[in-house]
Amino acid sequence: MHLTSITHRKELFELATRWFADCPHRNDGRFLTQVVTFENLITAPVVRDLLTGIKQAIHPGPVALRRLTSKDELREAIVRCTPEPTAREEELFDLYRHFPEDFFPGTPSDVILGLREDGSILGMARIKRLRRIAEKCSRRVADRLAGAINERARALAQERARAFGIPLSQLLSSREEMTQDYHQAERLVSRTFRDGVLVFKPEDLRIDDGIGIKFVGTPEELAAMERAILVHPSVVAVEREEHRGRYNDINLLVDLRLPPVGELVDLARDWDWTRHAGKGFSADELRDQFPDFVESGERTFRAEVILTTHGDLVESEFGSCIHEARILEQRAGLGYSGRIASNASFLIEYMLMLAMSPTLEVGELPVKMWGHYLPDVYSLAVWRLFGITLGRDQIDHLVPWGTGALATALHL
Repeated sequence: MHLTSITHRKELFELATRWFADCPHRNDGRFLTQVVTFENLITAPVVRDLLTGIKQAIHPGPVALRRLTSKDELREAIVRCTPEPTAREEELFDLYRHFPEDFFPGTPSDVILGLREDGSILGMARIKRLRRIAEKCSRRVADRLAGAINERARALAQERARAFGIPLSQLLSSREEMTQDYHQAERLVSRTFRDGVLVFKPEDLRIDDGIGIKFVGTPEELAAMERAILVHPSVVAVEREEHRGRYNDINLLVDLRLPPVGELVDLARDWDWTRHAGKGFSADELRDQFPDFVESGERTFRAEVILTTHGDLVESEFGSCIHEARILEQRAGLGYSGRIASNASFLIEYMLMLAMSPTLEVGELPVKMWGHYLPDVYSLAVWRLFGITLGRDQIDHLVPWGTGALATALHL
């Protein structure tokens, strides 16, 4: 994946593409653990400084911060922070009160919510969860695979047309023939990973919203916020996109410059490294590794900043463009969801679970891009990362019949 919100994005992209070709390195787990542990510490001071600059442009007063861990808490906070809802907002809130199950209850989300002195929402910040990063990257892979498989299937049909001495436009193929072409194309594309032929470019797997910031205000306040971003000393580039339709906002991809390495190391000097216990490294090892990791990374990173009104914030959480519904639409709209896409999705998620586990050294990858696997293989591989191995007794509890009952039924 090419995660632009981190400073070691080139190394992470190179690792991901190696894994797709089944070429892991023994120390990949160490690097992934460092990425998950260190990157937020590197970028957080710059993000905080940007947030302060935007806030000061429209609200010099104090801001109360609240940590939220689910979308339920966020939606409840929006309702509480809207003392005089419009007719549309009241309609949506009423639906939420009476039919909460329609609003994706239980969705996890790590959000810092900022409230003005009057209790209204000023903004929020979040780091995208690892599972969402894995899902988004696997969707990029699926999009790329769809084009490659369709192109190969078309070439196979072209060969059949050539054998009949007719142009492809005149070839009449049965459903069975088209299915055979597609499966053959899928096999051929899957083997290009083994042979190192199908190569992803960073743009194919780019994810820009690993760090997300959303500010809420009037149109005049949003204009002032945007000006504050453009003149902020840490900002080196801004890409702007304006959304109009079911949901309206200004979307800014902001490239930020890091302070000198020594300054970042000093800021982390008193960090409690024991908070990261259980990931394979001791607190002392992490403390000693941090300076070199900072120095070896890029000097810029990217954050997504969304500027929106309160009405559009309500629409995005309760109305016609709920974020979770958009995720489901994206999943349903995948151009390709076959076995290669499933294998890619697992490898990406396995990569991120490895970073969270006590396992540091990588052996043989449990999945090859060109292989056929049942979902059970994925689960067992992840459990092993955390030192969990299942014996016959445990499997008995997981299998509906149990292996013992199955053996008895088969007279074994």
